[in-house]
Amino acid sequence: MGKKRPPWHEDALAAVRTLRNNGVISHPTDTVWGLAADATSAEGVQRIFDIKQRSISETLLMLVDSEQELEQLLPNLPEAAWELLEVSDRPVTLVGTIGSRVRYTFAPGMVRDDESIAVRLVTDPYLRFLIHGVGAPLASTSANLAKQPTPRTFNEVNQQVTSAVDYNAAYRRDELNSNQSSMLVLFDDAGRMRILRS
Repeated sequence: MGKKRPPWHEDALAAVRTLRNNGVISHPTDTVWGLAADATSAEGVQRIFDIKQRSISETLLMLVDSEQELEQLLPNLPEAAWELLEVSDRPVTLVGTIGSRVRYTFAPGMVRDDESIAVRLVTDPYLRFLIHGVGAPLASTSANLAKQPTPRTFNEVNQQVTSAVDYNAAYRRDELNSNQSSMLVLFDDAGRMRILRS
């Protein structure tokens, strides 16, 4: 007998196919309902900005599925950052300077002019499947138009957004995973911490 597949398997496969073809999906995250593209796809990332009607200067965050990947992207994280990830009762997005040995070429809109990036390590099996299937970090943002309320579930997403994306995930559409976005914490190269969004 083979390993039993999770109930979301087919849905996740369809999402991965879309992402690998430079597409944009709407999907559940470990926080609110989100939009995602392959973070190395200039076409996919630009589509997210177009859909949200948001300036490319307001960079997107990345989702990764392992501590090794997080450490490669943000090699200068102090011990305090790892401790924060362990003790926090809600998802944390870390902001810091991108490493010099990163094996990806990220799309415009992912790395700020000062070489900083925002990265969140996820543990949700569905999200990890997507990231692993794409083979690169996911560009991620909330599934709303710029300056509009953040949708907590699929049913709160503006129809203009759901009709513009290439695939709307079926998984967990009605479940409220979190009332709020992740905590956003900046660690500078000296190891000092600053909370950008609590």
